Amino acid sequence: MLDRSQHLKLFLIGSGDSQKDAEVVVSDKWVREELDRHPLNPKRLLWVMRRVSNFRVPENQFFHLFGRYR
Repeated sequence: MLDRSQHLKLFLIGSGDSQKDAEVVVSDKWVREELDRHPLNPKRLLWVMRRVSNFRVPENQFFHLFGRYR
């Protein structure tokens, strides 16, 4: 079973972004704090990811994947 950070990395790479860029986002302090929160807030995580990166993550796919972590 994959954890939250692994899911996020696979999601970003699957969206056409590079492994290196995905590593930068997943290792960011703000993103790590959001991934470690219980329960996870998908809207907040998406907002934080956009603040630390140039990712144009498709919202509907993102919420579908991370909505189950609430």
